[in-house]
Amino acid sequence: MTETDRQRILVDIVSDPVCPWCYVGLKSFLAARDSLKDDFIILPRIRAYQLNPDTPEQGVDRQEYYEKKFPDKTKREEMALQLKAAAVGAGFSFDPSKPTFLPNTLKAHQIIRLAHFDGAQERLALALYSAYWDDNANIGDNDTLVQIAVDAGLDGDNARKDLENPKSAEEMKAEADAFRQAGVTGVPTFIVNERTGFSGALPPVRLAETLRHALNPQQQS
Repeated sequence: MTETDRQRILVDIVSDPVCPWCYVGLKSFLAARDSLKDDFIILPRIRAYQLNPDTPEQGVDRQEYYEKKFPDKTKREEMALQLKAAAVGAGFSFDPSKPTFLPNTLKAHQIIRLAHFDGAQERLALALYSAYWDDNANIGDNDTLVQIAVDAGLDGDNARKDLENPKSAEEMKAEADAFRQAGVTGVPTFIVNERTGFSGALPPVRLAETLRHALNPQQQS
């Protein structure tokens, strides 16, 4: 099948960088996309959502936050094991307990959106997730985000200007709020061609099947 014969698909990935399931979901999506490349041209667009929009701008201690949110230690350990297993299923590994800091992610969303306009969003998002989950980086810090942007091929001065632009921050907050008001209650959420949505960090094979079904709902995968 030639490129002109393949169907083009736009997939909005509504996510938050501090959500470990979103890291798994992004990796799973990329694996699913690769398995569908002979039939589809899949264009991802990463959209803003904030799991914790009230997080102070200076961030909070992540361990303390999770101990309050999930006081049962056994359940926290079970969640970590589930995440590790899901990551392996998506073709990678990470330690969900590694980050010690929980930032406000508004600035991270600003830099993700900026990368979209530069055609580097996928590369930037992967670098951002890796910086936070693998390197324990503070992705609420301007200098850290500018460096991630530069490493992903963006212009550093332009990145800093966007991060310091109140209008950009307001637009990202509005986008995140809009998805919440539209009924998104969990992430990652995938929206196919701006009409069919589903949530969850599905394994690559199931995600590929779900993407196919979203395009052809009358046909079983």
